[in-house]
Amino acid sequence: MERDNVGATLDELVEWADRALREPPVDTGHAELALQLLSDELGVRDLGQLRTGDLAELLLGVYPEAVEPGHEEDAVVALHHLITFGAETGRLDAGHAAALRQELDDIEPELGGAPEVDLKEAYGLPDRIGPLRLPAEPELAAAARKVAVIERARRLALWCGEGRAVFETVGLGDEDRAAAASELGESEEDIVQLYLLAEDVDFIVPGEEGTQLGEAADVWPDGGDEDVLDIWGRALAAVLAWSLLTDADRAGEGELDFEGAGAWFMPLFLARYRGLPVPAISEMIFDLATPELVADDARARWDAWTAEHGDPAEVLLGRLTELGAVDISDGVARATPLAVWAMRDELLDSGVEVPLLPPADELSAADLLELALSGMDGELEVEAEAWLARRSGDAAAAELLAAAAEGGAAERTVAAALIRERIGVEAETQLRKALDVPMLRPHAKASLELLLGPHPDFAATEEDGARLLVDEIAGSVHGVAEEDVPTLLGATVPAGYATLFETVWRLDHPDTHRVLTLIGEHHPDKATAKQARRAAHKAAGRTHS
Repeated sequence: MERDNVGATLDELVEWADRALREPPVDTGHAELALQLLSDELGVRDLGQLRTGDLAELLLGVYPEAVEPGHEEDAVVALHHLITFGAETGRLDAGHAAALRQELDDIEPELGGAPEVDLKEAYGLPDRIGPLRLPAEPELAAAARKVAVIERARRLALWCGEGRAVFETVGLGDEDRAAAASELGESEEDIVQLYLLAEDVDFIVPGEEGTQLGEAADVWPDGGDEDVLDIWGRALAAVLAWSLLTDADRAGEGELDFEGAGAWFMPLFLARYRGLPVPAISEMIFDLATPELVADDARARWDAWTAEHGDPAEVLLGRLTELGAVDISDGVARATPLAVWAMRDELLDSGVEVPLLPPADELSAADLLELALSGMDGELEVEAEAWLARRSGDAAAAELLAAAAEGGAAERTVAAALIRERIGVEAETQLRKALDVPMLRPHAKASLELLLGPHPDFAATEEDGARLLVDEIAGSVHGVAEEDVPTLLGATVPAGYATLFETVWRLDHPDTHRVLTLIGEHHPDKATAKQARRAAHKAAGRTHS
């Protein structure tokens, strides 16, 4: 449209909106911007000239270049008004207007949402964590179906029905919100949160013409297990992402930023056996909500909010408990199996492998060693106790040593530690057999001496000491940040150990050259590092000769 046409169309739009008392009100600024960009960039001089694809080009191509981010939702609302205006004033026929509205609905999910968070990158996670144990899917889905708050959100969606007026800021207008609260036995604050939940799980699909029931309203709670768990997972994401933010928006809170307040939930997942104290969670949310405030102002703002609305952590934990995502006992919060399932699902989507443990009666010694090396805090204790209870100490030691013989340095080191700490003298027979296995011999000798006391059969040779040193370094350096490697090596290889390098480089051990090279590059003592480099050179020559 030419500028004169834009002005004339805008004047008509305002008169039309005033007559119809449109809600939400027409934002003339965004309407004018849309009309002008349609004219200048797409050559659409009249609403009747809109073609299929024009709105996609406008919103996905023109707007990102012409407008600051954050106004996409306003643009969509303005365009919905313009389409309705065009239809009611004869510029667009009903079929064309319906097609344009559908185009907007198809475009909207691509607009303005926060970019997907790469959990692996955000939390510095490795390619693989776990493994972990989860109940079977039917058991998880059964637990999800018992969550009353999701059913309450569905009841609200059914109450809204088809076509109830929707206001973008609070979901329902004041009269409808009050009526819903009265008829459903909820507080108005709960209605706001329930509407948010219903919208995010697709019980409700809001639009300019009012609410529509989403497909999920027919799925919950009697749909298939996969669909039920998907709805529950979306509910968890919604509560973590928006519930505190909605509280702040409604209260007009402009200082505390709750947009990233759900980031503490990953540490809860990673500490799922031991859990996190509620005060620690509160402090994490405080740090997440006050990044732009100086310390005194941050604490004062937080305390003022807490005095009026309650500690945000306790409020959020209450909602998560109601959702079945968190259990709280003696002031410690723990993620439920449902929450662990949901977080694992997100991690898999972020490229982090999180394997599942086999059923308890199928758990192998190799599984137990992997759990010891990469499992979560407290998980090994639970699984090891159950695993050992199903076999004698001698049998358990035999299985662990067989798995260690097939594994690497870390598996050998961990297996020996498990045998010493959890089996003890019952492992003597199997440890003595391991004296005949070169890669296990030094670990067996050290374990027997610790369990039974000094004996000539257990006395370590220089080769045993060299093998233990290589295993200890090769097994412990994995996953250590590069800047921490010198500290690790300084503690593991004191300066006096350098003479052992002459034995190390002669070892028939797959990690010999790698370990010597690592010491040579990172040991904090220059003389020790130099001797390690010489030994690494000899080891390389021996390998290639």
